[in-house]
Amino acid sequence: VQYPFRLKQNADCPALLYFKGSDSTLVNAERIVGIVGTRQPTEQGRALCEAFVEELQAYGVVVLSGLAFGIDGVAHQKANALGMPNLGALGHGLGTLYPREHHGIAQKMLEHGGLLTEYAHDVRPDREHFPMRNRIIAGLSDALLVVETAQTGGSMITAELAVQYDRDVFAVPGRVRDAKSAGCNRLIRLNKARLTESAADLAEEMGWVPSGQRKAVQAKLFVELTAEEESLLK
Repeated sequence: VQYPFRLKQNADCPALLYFKGSDSTLVNAERIVGIVGTRQPTEQGRALCEAFVEELQAYGVVVLSGLAFGIDGVAHQKANALGMPNLGALGHGLGTLYPREHHGIAQKMLEHGGLLTEYAHDVRPDREHFPMRNRIIAGLSDALLVVETAQTGGSMITAELAVQYDRDVFAVPGRVRDAKSAGCNRLIRLNKARLTESAADLAEEMGWVPSGQRKAVQAKLFVELTAEEESLLK
């Protein structure tokens, strides 16, 4: 398996990664969007997450998250339902699965993507492993989307890491004084994340066009040049 080129850009990247799934080349896919958020989302947060995943399908992205309760699980489950490639970064070895309730989601993910971790097969899901896991999500993403989160927690750690890694961070705004959206609002207020209301907003900022569409190509600026003159411009 080729080591993810995006992670090589970071000084604190894992020395080794283990992968389980149908397509290990997805770790080097052209477009990867990490999706993170609270473990206890509102109904609106769940609906927004599902809408973002569905809209992102048109741009040929790989969905990446941490297989945790809440927004992570919603993102993976929606990607599975659509047959979209998606990856889960784990805070333990491949010999176990946490949370157990997501066993079905994880099994379905193996058909369209897979699971990756820096931990050996029998390593248990200890608390300190998950902040370490977050740096893989941040580093492996071209764009990180924060759907709904409080001002502290794993999602904010991941967002801060993404900023450090010079990744593009996007946050869905929420109501003022809504604790579930306080983290998103803070990231936007501090200019650490761009306000986004749809996948089209994110794609526009990233310069992405839907799969199957060609980007506009600028016409030649100089149409009167001779072959010799053109060679001098190259």
